[in-house]
Amino acid sequence: MKSREHRLTPEERRRNGFGTSTKFIFSPGESTVYPSSLPDFFPPIYRCTCKMESFDLPTLDGLHLVPGLCEGVCLGAKALAGFPLWVHYPTQHN
Repeated sequence: MKSREHRLTPEERRRNGFGTSTKFIFSPGESTVYPSSLPDFFPPIYRCTCKMESFDLPTLDGLHLVPGLCEGVCLGAKALAGFPLWVHYPTQHN
């Protein structure tokens, strides 16, 4: 992306940067109009039943990150949740 960044307008550079995280919360009592981020392509969302709040991601200040997986984690064919692997499907081969 760095090789193409010089072609962007200042507005496009701002858009592609990091901004405030937003949390969307279901709120059936409040119906609002959510404006489109691309009005030339997508219409606004009418009767939007959520509200937006700024969200600060948690930090690791004062905590120690232990890299790796927890002891006893199941991987591969023994994994409990997520996308199935081919080992989960009965197959026949020569």
